Amino acid sequence: MVDEALTAALRAWLKLAMRLLSILPAALCVAIGVAADPPRAWADSPVVLDGVDGDTRKAILDLLPDRDTPESLFDAERIAEEAAARALVWLRSEGYYAATVTPEAEENPIAARLLISTGPRFLFEPPQLVYDGDTPTTTASQAAAHAINAVHANAPARAANVLEAEAGAVAALQNAGYADAVAGPRRVVVDHATSRVAPEFHLSAGQIARLGRVRAEPDTVFRPGFIAGLQNWETGEAYSPDRISRLRRDLTSTGAVSLATTRLAEPGPDGLRDVVVAVEPARRNAYELGLGYSTTEGFGIQAEWTRRNFTGRADSLSVEATLAEMQQGLTVELLRPHAAGLGHSITYGASADHEELDAYTRQGVALFASVDASTRLRLGQSYGVRLSADEYDDLLGSVTDAIILSGFYNLRNDSTGYTLDPRDGSIVEMRVEPSVSTGDETLGFVRGTAEGRVYESFDDEDRLTLAARVRTGWLEPVAGSADDVPPDRRFYAGGGGSVRGYAYNTLYPAERDTLGLTPGGQGLLEGSVEARWRFGDRWGAAAFVDGGTAFDDWSEAGDLSWGVGVGARYDLGFAPLRIDLAVPLDQDETDDDFALYISLGQAF
Repeated sequence: MVDEALTAALRAWLKLAMRLLSILPAALCVAIGVAADPPRAWADSPVVLDGVDGDTRKAILDLLPDRDTPESLFDAERIAEEAAARALVWLRSEGYYAATVTPEAEENPIAARLLISTGPRFLFEPPQLVYDGDTPTTTASQAAAHAINAVHANAPARAANVLEAEAGAVAALQNAGYADAVAGPRRVVVDHATSRVAPEFHLSAGQIARLGRVRAEPDTVFRPGFIAGLQNWETGEAYSPDRISRLRRDLTSTGAVSLATTRLAEPGPDGLRDVVVAVEPARRNAYELGLGYSTTEGFGIQAEWTRRNFTGRADSLSVEATLAEMQQGLTVELLRPHAAGLGHSITYGASADHEELDAYTRQGVALFASVDASTRLRLGQSYGVRLSADEYDDLLGSVTDAIILSGFYNLRNDSTGYTLDPRDGSIVEMRVEPSVSTGDETLGFVRGTAEGRVYESFDDEDRLTLAARVRTGWLEPVAGSADDVPPDRRFYAGGGGSVRGYAYNTLYPAERDTLGLTPGGQGLLEGSVEARWRFGDRWGAAAFVDGGTAFDDWSEAGDLSWGVGVGARYDLGFAPLRIDLAVPLDQDETDDDFALYISLGQAF
């Protein structure tokens, strides 16, 4: 029964998505009045190129600067000579060392022209690698030799391949521990008689660097213990560029510094080289303001003040205030980055808030503490504890006040990178919250959720991204009845981050209100499919299908409420501004014909 219901729901979901996608090209232009930029010509240069094929012509024209059409013979000569110099440099960089470029200026009509003869394309001889000074270890030498294979024998003698091979060889030595490895003057012999190019690379490896401790300059910004805790290598371990890069990322991610650069100190008596981090402190005080609006949830504003590097451990003390039609609150947090190990911060906090929803009204206070994995980690584990005291008004159920002690464990696998606008990859997240509640009712329960998101872009410029998500949840009483679980811990669907088109948290079993039971569902199932277009550097559009419901029995999970819509996006640089217009398809669940959402970041 459950499988049949889920299958039917998925079929209906996919059918709606395909129908929507089939009409999107026309619908989007009507909905937001934005059209794709017309295709650009190859270049805005008036120069005419003769003697080359289409690909070569396009490449050269793309290099030429914008110029107006010449109005005199002198203008035509100047433009042609400038273009000839640029074209010849490019041809030689591509291996056409015997190429000739003749600039011409015509008087009737006035025009600038290049006559190009590419000649044969020169090919590489096998590259040679020479060390100036000590020769590195066999393993390092082999890695460097493999890197210069970017220059293949008998391949076109492109200058870019020579530079790539040289940079790769230096990087290979540095990855092997030779921190001071540098490239010397390279020798490239061009033989016009044989049309061959023989590159010879000169490298200086130096000595393997063994890492000591890490220290900051100036040493007055952070406590020595905090800086020492950022060391991600064993003392005496060989130098690794990746470890040094991670050190900089771990420090800059705290927000306590605006800039962090690293260098190796001279070897000490023990032969070890300390890593010196030069830091520029960020401003101690930071202020943030966020705004949001929807026709179903009203207007909301969030303001936050943060005191950075509060105790010299790159920690931050923040005070956040929320003022919205449905929610008002105040939260104070102390965040200590890397206090539970690199990439894991400890957060202590307290909050007081008030919610006024269609299902219930709540006011309460809470104390909480958690260990949170950085969102930069591919696989992150977070856990914590929370103690809250809440009162509930306008409630049909038996719970009017509750004191709840809950813990949580969260596992997240993220291959998208930390961004408010994912374009590729996936996110899988699972969360378990065991809780004990006392007050009007005493019970124990476990609340679990799981969510999966997938993002896929279909061209090099990420102009089109398809995104999909599925989220499910269930709460199970360990002692007592599920009907006595406090209402804010039960499940609801609907709203801007759930099923767009419906009011926030209004989708749950309606018969619970009729029977005088605590609102909300014991389980949750919801999902979305969204197509996102980008028309240029700033503007974009989206079309989406959302479905979801909260329920008390898995046999009801297939009875989803659906919403469809279109939206506009504007890239603010740090995040997209999202404007969504959604239409609910289940009119029995709402009194509104549509819903409008305005916020920062994608819906998921």
